[in-house]
Amino acid sequence: MTQYLTIDIGGTFIKYALIDRKLELNQTGKFLTEDSMSTFLNSLEKLIQTYQSQISGLCIACPGQINAEIGYIFRGGLIPYLKNFPLASFLKTKFSLPVTIINDANAAGLAEARYGNLRSIQCGAVLTLGTGVGLALVSNGNLLSFKNFQANDILVSPKRRYPSSLTKPDKQLIQKEVFKLGQKGIESLLENSGSAVQFIDKASKCLNLPSADGQKVFEALTTKSTIELTALFESYCREIAYLILNLQTIFRLKKLLIGGGISSQKLLIEGIRKQYAQLLTEEKWASCLESCCIDSCRFHNHANLIGAFCHFQDLNKLE
Repeated sequence: MTQYLTIDIGGTFIKYALIDRKLELNQTGKFLTEDSMSTFLNSLEKLIQTYQSQISGLCIACPGQINAEIGYIFRGGLIPYLKNFPLASFLKTKFSLPVTIINDANAAGLAEARYGNLRSIQCGAVLTLGTGVGLALVSNGNLLSFKNFQANDILVSPKRRYPSSLTKPDKQLIQKEVFKLGQKGIESLLENSGSAVQFIDKASKCLNLPSADGQKVFEALTTKSTIELTALFESYCREIAYLILNLQTIFRLKKLLIGGGISSQKLLIEGIRKQYAQLLTEEKWASCLESCCIDSCRFHNHANLIGAFCHFQDLNKLE
């Protein structure tokens, strides 16, 4: 059976697996992301050499701003040395294999739109919580582009934003509050407040753990949480809920998924839903928003790996 090596380059770890056209993953693994270009390329080349005789292509998900048509990385996001680097052509030349690269958040969105929990959704999103926070917008099985926002009735119309019964002063008040929401969302993204890695690190220190341990953090939250830990968790969930509301002021979201390894924790999804529901009742302007369904990615921590292969299929016209 034809197999491909799919790679998810993250700010902390590089994950990988062999994948076939049935989307079955095997020989999964991960290793730490290196802190320099030379050591990064060395570790990546060793990985590819291990499987080179078994694979027919390389599918890569990577953070940052990427030209996904040619696999050129303009900015590497949380991996700053991956700047203005033609990674796809570099690897293609070195290993004589077809190579594709897609933004990691878009990879997660593509996987969920095609085969996961966003199938048949006209306007959906994936918030990937990892070292940083990634966002993908999808519609009817594909990533959204600016070309089809209006055609698919994706953007929130100002006329639809306010109930007809509202007076002009009420509308002005809502506009002011929505603007504040936008500011808070931008601040949250700039400060990386939605980072799962940062939350786990803070929570682990709160529990006096010798090192960051997400499993122990959620075990403590479930069985023996302290006031400080609970407050930290609720604050984190509220940050994510604010990001979701922020998105809803622009896009007509029907469903939003939480991605990343932390998304496998049901307590997190419940916590975000709770904070989101509270914000809908606490904020006066929220009456103009439709409630959005919040769930976890079907593929959790494997969404990027599967989405990278979906992108490879598209560019290489594989069925």
